[in-house]
This record gives sequence, structure tokens and C-alpha cells, in this order.
Amino acid sequence: MGIDPGTANVGVGVVEKNGKGYQLIHHTCITTEPSEATADRLRFIYESLTKIISQYQPKMVILESLFFAINARSAMAVGKAMGAITLASSNLDIPVVEYTPLQIKKYLCGYGRAKKPEIQKKVMELLKLPKIPRPQHAADALAVALTFFENKSKNTAKT
Repeated sequence: MGIDPGTANVGVGVVEKNGKGYQLIHHTCITTEPSEATADRLRFIYESLTKIISQYQPKMVILESLFFAINARSAMAVGKAMGAITLASSNLDIPVVEYTPLQIKKYLCGYGRAKKPEIQKKVMELLKLPKIPRPQHAADALAVALTFFENKSKNTAKT
């Protein structure tokens, strides 16, 4: 299960590896309202993700770790959401692995400076989809999930 974290939108993508390919199992976006109290938003993220994890029972949660150099307030908000996500996973005994945006781009597209359309195209190709999955945060979460498999297959090929 791949997760694109945030406080307003949390993308979730469940992917299964079958043979040499991948199958899209589920994708969605958990959305909260900016007018709600932070604690209520985090509780909703936690509870929603707990239900999704319980339903799909992934072996691992892959979380995009974010880097904010300019806006500390945004970094703190996303960090809180990442904490709720990690807690939901941990409470269900699901290990969490993090990848940076640079790693996601590198493992999916071959280089760390890939642009969003290149990543979207790669997600479509790997999942054999006719169009880019929507909403955007869910598509990003699918890219995060696929990164785990692509990284693993590249590392396995080298050993």
C-alpha cells in the first residue's frame, strides 16, 4: 500500500505484484476540511486509514517522506499526518517504509528529476491502465507503492 501524505488530502494506492506485472487493487483519497480542528482531521485520517488497511491487509505500507525547505508550517502539518499514518499502520502490525520524492522518481523513471507527467505515464504503463488514475493524490500513492516493487526488483537483479 502506497501513501501520499498530507492533512487536506491523503492519497492511498493498493498494488499487488503478480508474476512479472502489477495489478491495481484499490486507490482513493482521504480528504479533510481545512476548517476542521487539526486533532479532528488527524483522527479522521487515522480512522479512515485503519479501515482501509484492515480491508486490504497489505504486507507493507510505503510512505512518501516529504522535504520542505521553505514552509516550516506545511512541514509540521504533513509531519503530523505522517504520524497518524504511521500509528495506524503500526497498530495493525504493518511495517512502514519511506521513500523520498527523489527516490520515487529515480526508481520509477530512471532519474531523480523526472516530472509529474513522466511519473504518471510510468504508473499507467506499469499498471496497464488506459488513463491516469484520479484523484491526483491517489495516483501519487500508486507511484509510491510501485516504487517499492521497482526498487526491490532492481536490487534483486543486482544480487
